[in-house]
Amino acid sequence: MADFQLRKCAKSEQTHEEDRISLLPTEILLYILSFLKLKEVARASLVSKRWMGFWMFAVQLDFDASKVLKQLSALDDNNVLREKRRWYVEWVNKVLQSHKAMVIDEFRICFELDKSSQDDIDKWLRYAFSRRVQTLELNFLMHGHPEFLIFKPYLFPSCRILDQSCEKSSAESPSADLDNGICTLPLTDFKSLKSLTLAGVDITEKTLNFLINNFHCLERLTVSGSHSRDLTSVAVCRSSLKYLELTYCHYLKSIIVRDTCLASLKISWVCDLVLENVPMLVNVWVSRWMIRQVIPLLSSLLSRLEVLTLLLFNLENKEERGFHEVPQLTGLKQLILTVGAYKDDSLIRITSSFVQASPNLEKFVLELHWHGVRRTERKIEKVSSPPLQRLKVVEILGYFGRKADDELVMYFLENGTALERIILDPRSPEIMYRKRIKKPKAEKMARIHAGALFKELMIPSFVELVIL
Repeated sequence: MADFQLRKCAKSEQTHEEDRISLLPTEILLYILSFLKLKEVARASLVSKRWMGFWMFAVQLDFDASKVLKQLSALDDNNVLREKRRWYVEWVNKVLQSHKAMVIDEFRICFELDKSSQDDIDKWLRYAFSRRVQTLELNFLMHGHPEFLIFKPYLFPSCRILDQSCEKSSAESPSADLDNGICTLPLTDFKSLKSLTLAGVDITEKTLNFLINNFHCLERLTVSGSHSRDLTSVAVCRSSLKYLELTYCHYLKSIIVRDTCLASLKISWVCDLVLENVPMLVNVWVSRWMIRQVIPLLSSLLSRLEVLTLLLFNLENKEERGFHEVPQLTGLKQLILTVGAYKDDSLIRITSSFVQASPNLEKFVLELHWHGVRRTERKIEKVSSPPLQRLKVVEILGYFGRKADDELVMYFLENGTALERIILDPRSPEIMYRKRIKKPKAEKMARIHAGALFKELMIPSFVELVIL
C-alpha cells in the first residue's frame, strides 16, 4: 500500500511539473544565484534561455582550476605549466570582460602563476577593488606548499599602484578597463575588503603595513610563502584584524601585535615576537619553534588560550624531547601537536607533559611525520598521570605501530576517564605535490598492528575505536 502511494505521488508530481523558479523576478533570481560560486552559476545558466546570461552577474568569482593543478602535479613539466598559465590567464580575462556585476563579494585566483603574469594580475586586482570586493585570495603556491621557492614570484602591487587610480575622484560608477588597466574609484572602494589571502605572493613591508593600517574593515589576513627580502617586520596595532597568519615568510624577523581584538594567530618562527594587550586571543598556531622558545610565548596567554597548535620538528634532540616543564594551560580545550617521529624514540614524556598541563582539554591530536621510523622490541615506557577527566577524543595521525605509538595509546586508555573515541590514522601526514605521500605497505602493516593491539588491551565498552 505504501509503495502504491509513493508511485502515485511521483506520477502526480510529473503530471503537474512546472518551472516556478523561472517565473520569479530577475532581481530575486540574481539574489538566489549570489550564493553560488562562478562555476555553479554557469551550470545553473543552462536551465533556460532566460538564465543564459545570469553568470555575468555572479558575485563570487572563484576561478577554480583544481583539476588542472592535479594534472600539472602529475606531469611536473615546465612547458606544460607555461601553456596552462596562458590558458588560465585567458580564461580569467574573458570572464572579466563579460562580467557585469557592480559588486563582488569574493574574488579568488588559485593557480601556479608568477611574475610573467604581473600585468594581468594587477588588472584583475584593480577590477576587484573597483567592485568593492570583500574577500580576496591570490594563491600561487608551487605544488600547494609555501616552502617551495617560486623562481620569479608575483609582487603584490605597491601602495602607489593600488592608490594611483584613487587619486582621481569619481562621480562615475566604479569601472575597470581591462585593456589598459585603468580604473577610477574613490579610496573607500577598496576599504570594503574583509578578508585577504596572499599565498606564494611577494609583498613588501611597506605595502603590508599599509594594508593593515588602512583597510579598517579587514578582519582576516593571511600572508604565506612570501620570499620578499624587504618583508622583515610587521606591526599590528589597534587593528580590526581578528585572524592573522604570517607563515613561511623567509625574511620576516619581527612581529608586533598590540592593542587588538585578534582572536586567532598563526605564525612561523621569528626572532622577535611581541604580544601585548590581546585579550581576545584564544587560538594560536606556531611552527618551527623550539619547545623552550614556545613556553615563554605561552606565558602571557595561559589563562585564555583555548586552541593550541604546535609544529615541533626538532624532537630528535633528546634534550628537547625530554623537556616537560609545561606551564598550566587551564583554558585549553584542543591541542594539536605536529612532531617528527624518529626511529622508535618515545614521545610519551613530552606528550603527557602538555596533556597534564591542560586539565580542561577535550580533544588531543598528534600528527607524526616519519623520519626513519621502525618497529623495535624495546619495553613500553610508562609515566604516572592523574586522571584526564575532560579528555574525550584522541587522534593519532601517522600511526606506524611502533612501541612509541602503542605506549601513547595505552597512556590515554589507562588515564582518560571521560574518553569517548580513539582514532588511529596510519597514513603518512606528509603532503607533497598537493597529495598525501602514499606508503601502502607501511600503512597496511600499521592497520594490522593497530587491530591486534586493540584486541590485546582491556578497552572500556564506552570507548569507540577507529582505524582509518
